Amino acid sequence: MKTKLTLSFLSIFFLISTASCGSSEEALKEVTHLSQDCPGEVVPTQVHVDCFMYEKETSATAFAVLKSPNPEHDPILFLHGGPGGRSVIDRHIWLTPRSKLLNTHDLILVDQKGSGESNPSLDCWEIDQGLNKDSISACKNRLSSDGINFSSYQIKEIAEDIAQLRVSLGIKKWNLYGVSFGSRIALELLSIDGDAVNSAVLDSPLPPHVAAYDSLPSGSERAINLALDNCQKIGECNLSLLNQEIYECSHTENLLSECLGALLGRLNRNPILFSGPEGNVTIDDSTFAFELVRTLAHPDGKNVVPKAVMLALDGRMAESMQSLLEINVNGYSKGDALSEGVQFSSECLDEFPKNNPSIEKYSTPLASALSKREETLQEICAIWTPGEAPMKKHDPESFRTETLILSGLLDPITPASWSLKAKESLPNAILIQRENWTHAPSLSEECAKELVYEFFDNNRWSVGNPPC
Repeated sequence: MKTKLTLSFLSIFFLISTASCGSSEEALKEVTHLSQDCPGEVVPTQVHVDCFMYEKETSATAFAVLKSPNPEHDPILFLHGGPGGRSVIDRHIWLTPRSKLLNTHDLILVDQKGSGESNPSLDCWEIDQGLNKDSISACKNRLSSDGINFSSYQIKEIAEDIAQLRVSLGIKKWNLYGVSFGSRIALELLSIDGDAVNSAVLDSPLPPHVAAYDSLPSGSERAINLALDNCQKIGECNLSLLNQEIYECSHTENLLSECLGALLGRLNRNPILFSGPEGNVTIDDSTFAFELVRTLAHPDGKNVVPKAVMLALDGRMAESMQSLLEINVNGYSKGDALSEGVQFSSECLDEFPKNNPSIEKYSTPLASALSKREETLQEICAIWTPGEAPMKKHDPESFRTETLILSGLLDPITPASWSLKAKESLPNAILIQRENWTHAPSLSEECAKELVYEFFDNNRWSVGNPPC
């Protein structure tokens, strides 16, 4: 198993979760304060913020309440990604600068079960020094000896925990805002607690009836190729400027996407040793492809990825890798942003059984390289939840809830085709897809942020006439 690993939509983007509290002061007094001060860095803000711990028999859910100065509407619950992400410690994302959502809504930020500040934590500190069989086994054995039942950290259980929190706070109605994996939790809440939901926003959705790993290689490939094609269309990726002796493309079209395929073929046959900030790394076709996916998911990735491919084709792999590795997910507090135990539990018990256990063979080098992430998942699940995982068929439920779905054609994590699948079960949904959006646009793109605000402010529009 490789010591450096990328796991699709789950580990690339750790998104936050918030909701708001329309409960009374009496209801909040029944919840134990986490501390006098919220965890993490002090966030300068004029918004009133309180942090709490909702304690149950064997667990406790951490959440923060961000109070609007003028809460005209029901609160918004923002559901973070992962699984295993966090939100309480990353509350500054909504406060500096202050989100327009706080103009008229309270926000509640919840650390989902086993994640963030919630207890017990399923964080695998053993993996911080490298993801391999030994570190995964060590974490699993430690958590198992502590009495952790991994099946209680599946999607349904995470959603049930949040529904119980709503009841304990006396919130009769709220709105759901799920990003990436958080959209999957939002859909589960519609299923088990739908009467309490006014409306929902699903940004970069992951619907339950999609076999993610079976469709990710092709979906990620389309996003990467679109980024490369766009660069050539605007004239910023001119292949004639490359060293013709180094870069070889057998296709007469001289498409950058075709040349990337040739490059990946060479890396598959002859990997390159790269000396990076974390030591020496062997760059083969899958490692390079995963870095392209991770980078393209970042808001700046659509500009960085084509140029990195051009550098690699020109024989400048060290510069190419450096440009990719310099792209980080910004806007998060320092510290461990992922609870790997929650990630593995949900991946292995919720996601893995929906996929064909026989990994597909792809005709293109890029899709073939990206299919290796499913091999990695199979290796992890053989350790984390050993035994046969029979395939599960998920028939989509239909929800009449008014919903806004946002999707980017450049999204390599939750491909745009998944948003179409999500809309199949949401007949009252407005679907907005944009060619220049990548993963989680509502956290970075001003227009996407405005669409979310207008939607939660009860403004509606036709698909062909959005406000931006």
